Amino acid sequence: MSLPTVAELCASLPGALAPAEGFTAPDLEVSAVHVSELTDPTDYLSGGELLLTTGLSLPDNEIGCVRYVSRLSSAGLSALGVGLGPSLSAIPDALAAACAKHDLCLLAVPPAAAFLTISKAYWASRSRSTERELTDAITAHRSLVDAMVSRDPVGATLKALSRATGAWVARLDPVGAVEHVFPSGRVADALGVADQISALRVSGMHSSATFPSGDDVVAVFPLPLEDRVVGYIAIGSATPLGPTARRLALTAGALLSLDSVQRQRADAAEQSQRQAVTALIDMGFVEPARRLAARVGLPALGDSSRVLVVRTARPADTTEAVHIWMPATMPGPSDGERLWFLIPETHPPVDRLSALLLAVDPRTTAVLSDIVAPSSIHQVRVGLFDRVASLPDGMVESPREHSSDEASLRDGIHRVLDYRRVDLGETLVAYLRNRGQWDATSRDVGVHRNTVRHRLGTIRRLLGADLEDPDITARTWLYLRENGLA
Repeated sequence: MSLPTVAELCASLPGALAPAEGFTAPDLEVSAVHVSELTDPTDYLSGGELLLTTGLSLPDNEIGCVRYVSRLSSAGLSALGVGLGPSLSAIPDALAAACAKHDLCLLAVPPAAAFLTISKAYWASRSRSTERELTDAITAHRSLVDAMVSRDPVGATLKALSRATGAWVARLDPVGAVEHVFPSGRVADALGVADQISALRVSGMHSSATFPSGDDVVAVFPLPLEDRVVGYIAIGSATPLGPTARRLALTAGALLSLDSVQRQRADAAEQSQRQAVTALIDMGFVEPARRLAARVGLPALGDSSRVLVVRTARPADTTEAVHIWMPATMPGPSDGERLWFLIPETHPPVDRLSALLLAVDPRTTAVLSDIVAPSSIHQVRVGLFDRVASLPDGMVESPREHSSDEASLRDGIHRVLDYRRVDLGETLVAYLRNRGQWDATSRDVGVHRNTVRHRLGTIRRLLGADLEDPDITARTWLYLRENGLA
């Protein structure tokens, strides 16, 4: 709440309150009007008051006046007003000199004026200010509610909050990435808040923080939804937020949390559709999965993709982190702490994924496969489920870069895996596991030795490489192992 200033009080009381000669009424806020004739009234002052006195107990010498004014200045007085008439016909020079020395505004109250008039004027001004601020607060809260039912609820709410508080406002996602900023020219300021979000996540979901950032003071408030944080509001201004602005921020946060509920419900419906598509792919029904994706308006399935498997104790937050990293992700049906996703062949850097996952759960382990064909996804997924269970906590494993020769071999391996007449992949894995022994391979796959020989001929042709070459067999085996295929 804004308080009347010394200058405003003098302006509202012409002829009743004015600066003494040589003084100027400052724009200091007045916390209260206090009347005292004590030589040391500081025990009754809390700072910011306008002290009124008739001078009954004023010291009559320069040293006494200096000590008197020094005590008032130390108490944080806004101004000293001397009532002329009852005791003093004029302001003593010693008092004026002491006030000037301690930079304390000295005011004169003419004989015809009463201290009660000044007190009434002050509290009337306080009342008007309170009423005005209450009206402004109600209007601001109404504008926030109206913004939430607009076509752009998040953007309109941030705009309304910015205008009501005179500050820039940003909405950030759960890991501190900036989603919306108003005004848009303050994006750089909003980006500087990300480091503080990490500290908030550690301290708890209901923690808020205020800290300096550049030339601003920034306040950050979490947006809680049930047992997790779905984002943050950051507000930056030249001065710390007052109580009214903080209440508006909390109201905006509550409204944006409701928006998150609505978005979560919409997202949940879409995620169910995506899971239905991935479930079909995992069962080997690739063409029905393509038709379902097209029917419900999901992105078309490519001829190749990657499989991401994550082990985590926080599946909901982890799923959200993966979607922040790659929005086109297709989640598969989960298995307790193990989640899996279909990732497009082209995706953002894996370092970003690792940072997002470990921010949610430092004990997360994850494996991202190389490029695989839809027909191999189930086999890769099962293999990566075993692989992710063996990784140390906090490890996110990604495929290494391939040379042109390795890329050629990889393509050949997938031609083998995609062969539709028989399961050549099983024969290739058994052959490599048994170190090229045909009899052991035939026992593992349950076919005659001559059938193994015929299949291996087809495998060599599709592979485009000689399996008798130990370098080829080693690289093939490692590729199959890294991608959960062996």
